[in-house]
Amino acid sequence: MSRSSKIYANFISVIGITLGLYCIYSYLNLIIHCNNPKEEMVQFAILLVLYIVCRCFPIYIRDDYAIDMSFICNLATVLCKGPIAAAAMVLISTPFEVVHSNTEERTTYHIFNTPPIKTAFNAGNYVISVYVSGLIYVAAGGTVGAPDLPAILFPGILSTFAFFLLNGSILLLLFSLIDKIPFFPALFKTLIDFLPNIVAAAPIGYFIAKFMVMDGGEYLVLLFMLPLMLARYSFVLYLDVKQNYYNMVKTLTAALEAKDQYTEGHSHRVETYAEQIAKKMRRPSYEIENIKVAALLHDIGKIGIDDKILNKPDRLTEEERAIIMTHPQISANILKNVKLNNAVRTAILHHHERYDGEGYPEHTKGDEIPLEVYIIALADAYDAMTSNRPYCGSLTDEQVVEILKAESGKQFHPKVVAAFLELLDEVEKL
Repeated sequence: MSRSSKIYANFISVIGITLGLYCIYSYLNLIIHCNNPKEEMVQFAILLVLYIVCRCFPIYIRDDYAIDMSFICNLATVLCKGPIAAAAMVLISTPFEVVHSNTEERTTYHIFNTPPIKTAFNAGNYVISVYVSGLIYVAAGGTVGAPDLPAILFPGILSTFAFFLLNGSILLLLFSLIDKIPFFPALFKTLIDFLPNIVAAAPIGYFIAKFMVMDGGEYLVLLFMLPLMLARYSFVLYLDVKQNYYNMVKTLTAALEAKDQYTEGHSHRVETYAEQIAKKMRRPSYEIENIKVAALLHDIGKIGIDDKILNKPDRLTEEERAIIMTHPQISANILKNVKLNNAVRTAILHHHERYDGEGYPEHTKGDEIPLEVYIIALADAYDAMTSNRPYCGSLTDEQVVEILKAESGKQFHPKVVAAFLELLDEVEKL
């Protein structure tokens, strides 16, 4: 960490933890002097348990991205107990947080194996974000202890947005000091990524708050959380099945590359290039996912090609080239009984088509096939041009750029070429 990032991290840690300790003192003092301390303590204990459970069981969408369920508790506590109670809950629950990573090592992170500055910064960030967003809820007209619709709708939405904006800003400012990443683009992307979390979690937080202000409602909260945790478990199973499907695709690719000694790693590189191009072109996430799967499987039909042709050290004859050109159709035949998205099937079958219609197997052109097909086609061609083959050495970056420019609008889609050239230019500048 740089000196500036250390100063910033320590500043947030001290401010946040000091604020959290003040909130704990104020909230416990409030419990002691309230009309029914026993009931308040029971509600305090139940909310604390929910905080700990939610913080210990995030839902991993990717290895580097998880949905944090504790926002449910944050919103519920702000609505029914106020910002001081919410901030107190955050700090008290921090030492009990135990999170299992989503990596192959399945590492478990807790307070004893996490750097103290990281724990302190995360706690400070969380406390500040919860407390300030809670104050905004009250300032916007929200009534603590009376979560009634539609009165709390506007202040609730405003408070929720403020929490994610502040929490993301504090964290990304640290990243920008460490890695010099652009702050505002990263913040915008973070807010977009967390939008599903907000939409899904906010109603649940409202219902918990509504239960908590009812007579004996704290026990309904426990019953309510049981189906919620079951739904979480079902969603995690779905994500595991999805990951296993992706792993199966990679296994099939590995089987192909074991057969063709000259294309080892080719499909994975094509997947990487295609994904980068698609992101550069701001394609939707579902389309990027289809592109990645199609890129991995685009050459699976080569399993049906004779090894003597695949591994021939010389240039192919016209007859041999005609056989090689059947591999997209062979791929389609192999995968016809596999449950794949139609977009994936289209990309696999047509990845050797040209923008001018001179490709194969069906001589489609222009917008007759989707853009993702052209993305994979360019990624495939780029890897072929930059890889060493027995009959053809790799080209330099300058040669590749000249070919791409010359073939823009002919072999390749002009928009895809433009996006890829921008990527190459960005890599050179780093």
